[in-house]
Amino acid sequence: MCACCCRLGWGAPAFAEPPSTSTTPQDGALPARLLEEVAPVWPPGAGDAHGDVVVLVTVGTDGAPTAVVVESGPEVFRASALAAAEALRFVPATLDGVAVETRVAVSFHFAPPEAPPVDDAGLVETVEVHAGHPDQEDPHASTTLDAADLARAAAADLAETVAAVPGVTLARGTADVSKPIIRGQTERRLLLLVDGIRHESQKWGPDHAPEIDPFAAGAIRVVRGAAGARYGPDAIGGVILVTPPPMRTEPGVGGTTAWSGATNGGRGWGALRLDAVDGKVPTVSWRLEGNYGRGGSLSAPGYVLGNTGSETWDLGAAVGWQPGTAALRATWHRYSLRAGVFYGQRAGTPQDFEEQLLRDEPVNAELWDPSYAIDRPSQAVTHDVFALHAVTPAGPTWTLTAIGAFQLDQRREFDQVRDADTAGAQYDFLLRTLSLDAALSHADVLPGTSELRGGLATQGVFQENVYRGLPLLPNYRSLQGGVAGWERVTAGVVDLEAAARLDLLSRTAFFGPSEYAVHERRGALGDDRCAVTEVLSTCPDAWRSGSASVGGVAHLVPERLDLKLDLSSAGRFPNVDELYLTGSAPTFPVFALGAPDLRTEKTLGGSATGGLRLEWVEAELSAFASRSDDYIWFAPALTPSGAPAFDVTIRGTFPRWEYRQVDADFHGADGRVELGPDALVGLAVQGAMVRARTRATGTFLVGTPADHGSATLAVRPPGRGWLHDPVLSVRVDAVARQSRVDPTVDFASPPPGYVLLGATLEATVRTRATDLRLGVDAANLTN
Repeated sequence: MCACCCRLGWGAPAFAEPPSTSTTPQDGALPARLLEEVAPVWPPGAGDAHGDVVVLVTVGTDGAPTAVVVESGPEVFRASALAAAEALRFVPATLDGVAVETRVAVSFHFAPPEAPPVDDAGLVETVEVHAGHPDQEDPHASTTLDAADLARAAAADLAETVAAVPGVTLARGTADVSKPIIRGQTERRLLLLVDGIRHESQKWGPDHAPEIDPFAAGAIRVVRGAAGARYGPDAIGGVILVTPPPMRTEPGVGGTTAWSGATNGGRGWGALRLDAVDGKVPTVSWRLEGNYGRGGSLSAPGYVLGNTGSETWDLGAAVGWQPGTAALRATWHRYSLRAGVFYGQRAGTPQDFEEQLLRDEPVNAELWDPSYAIDRPSQAVTHDVFALHAVTPAGPTWTLTAIGAFQLDQRREFDQVRDADTAGAQYDFLLRTLSLDAALSHADVLPGTSELRGGLATQGVFQENVYRGLPLLPNYRSLQGGVAGWERVTAGVVDLEAAARLDLLSRTAFFGPSEYAVHERRGALGDDRCAVTEVLSTCPDAWRSGSASVGGVAHLVPERLDLKLDLSSAGRFPNVDELYLTGSAPTFPVFALGAPDLRTEKTLGGSATGGLRLEWVEAELSAFASRSDDYIWFAPALTPSGAPAFDVTIRGTFPRWEYRQVDADFHGADGRVELGPDALVGLAVQGAMVRARTRATGTFLVGTPADHGSATLAVRPPGRGWLHDPVLSVRVDAVARQSRVDPTVDFASPPPGYVLLGATLEATVRTRATDLRLGVDAANLTN
């Protein structure tokens, strides 16, 4: 498959990316960035003295310093350093997409001038700006994909985008449907925070991708490992934080456009973002963005994957108001997907199902042709998010952040039917979520060079799910609340952090007479836990979960060598599908049975991460281990004889899968090494491994990713004329055969390992008006 990606931007200021630092921005924040260096004047009478002066600069919302204070350095250079610091200009820091006041440490290096030219006499060239980077300050293993990384992934969905991070893989469905997996933990154990809002949707089916538009992101940060104490339930395996680009602060209009095409499926995609500030009302900023993509059925090397065409479109708008140190921002985003569901995932009898496992290609594959048509079975999904963000000072060192949001997620699934005139959906889900998050955070300077940062947060969520269709899931209402606190102290080269959180969930499920009877007949529900009437049965449940974490970062060689240690616990409440699901759906091609007696899933895990950053090499290696109690395992059901169980329905034959709870252990490692990150020739190697099994019997868990790795050789020749930053890279992706499987709990032997070869060529075409980044990517060159 080949793909061509182009990205065009205009109106954006140029700035030098600052090195990392010792200060820690809040979650959802982007640090201030230096626009242009200012060289300090060599002070009279300094003679041949040397030294570094560190100045703490408070950067205002307009990017100009509002206060400068010398932290350390020789007295003779301090006045000159202060004068230079006052003249600096920055791209302001942002929190949840709006400019906020922040503090950075600026380091000026003074050395005697050695016969300088007359025009430059008395000037010193070295200025270092230190602005906190969450990846290097978080005790967890974490990786941030910046704007350049996201540009290379243009038109990819969220899972494909974050799969570039070590330890992250994806489970692929249709053309625009894939789900992220972090260290063996699937999406239901991953918390997705988009612009500070918990993403709420139907996520139980393998074709239920996160309804998130990566083009709307300015950065995506992936936290690997349990982080429930800081982020709440569902963060049992990791967190994906999607942060929008900062709103424009300068009067004028600017924007970004991107487009791409792919040969496999004949897919095309285009996107546009516009940002504006009216010079007459400079406190108000506007944003409009959107994209559209359409693709036909994909192809395997030997045949077409029938009915895998798709169509996506996304729209968004935002308006921000920042009259002073406070800020208010209103946003709306809509995600829309129409996609076919692969024809070849159904069987008429158990024998048909078992025979398909042995075939080289699906039954009737020779009848399928490339097509943009979307036939039954199919899915249609929309996700709307309306949000209001507010940030305001709450004292000399305190900041109050509040986010109110309403999410409306509608999923309709269209099954194959006998009557060609049937137009409606057989499965219709409508999920409404109303949430309010508030955090009161502080940043205090302690004596010396120490800092104390922390805060308190609270969250409330009301959710209602309305389902219409064939028997599958009950309707429900839930109310969830949580409180959390955290503190972080920086003392010299050591950062220590602790956090704790308590969450409560109350949920009531509603059953019609026939739906309730299904669970009653198999002994899963009874009058002892449900209020039963002839018209409606209600089954209330309540759960609670406490989480805690401690960790630290030792900057053994500041800005060069770091060591992180983390010990975290997290909890996850059972989802409604895990409790009550009974049946199958087009995007869920098994017959699933829920378990209403499931308990809160809990995990305790730890990780150790080392990071190295030198001019010629950058590396990170992380090892992890966790113990999960009452792990909710979804696996094939077996008959008393040990054979796979099947359910035969009017819509076909489906293997039966069941939810059950086991105690499980996970451990593994992931990492990345890059040689010559900015050299003419560079080599990047990364890989990951996960081991997962039940504690009591040692059974391997179904669905654990196989060992995998990649190597990329990049050549970066110098640019000439209008051509800048050309890069030619060749990559090899290798996936090993998954040998750690239990044949008694899986249907088929694992497929053999494989190796894929790919190549990419990209460069920037620079004109007076704009920069145009062009790229061609070829994947699976050996087919």
